[in-house]
Amino acid sequence: MEQKDILQRFELLADVQKTIFKIPFLKDAVNSFLLQPYEDYIISKKLKICFELKERWSFIELSLIHSELAKQILTELEIINNGIKESIRMVSFRNEAGIEFFSRNDGPFKANKNSIWNCFISKI
Repeated sequence: MEQKDILQRFELLADVQKTIFKIPFLKDAVNSFLLQPYEDYIISKKLKICFELKERWSFIELSLIHSELAKQILTELEIINNGIKESIRMVSFRNEAGIEFFSRNDGPFKANKNSIWNCFISKI
């Protein structure tokens, strides 16, 4: 991985954290988050931002949370991060943005009970 790519990921981590603290529900509800890069079926690089919530939520509640907050999160990230702003402008990033919410210890957070991100967010 190139140094530039590593620095961009750290910048995005900081920008996601700033976004969490700007949205009142997220500030109180998020336990941790992670960036999950992946490639789609046509080998385009994509990024998922996964949020682990502090409590257990039903599938319906998580769906409601997602529909209410995904646009807010992207709007805040667009304000904070010019790279995301350009991605939204150039491609339909907003329509295909991978923002997901998970109950505590579910999904990609299942194995990360003592994740560094938990400490990173809770101590700031």
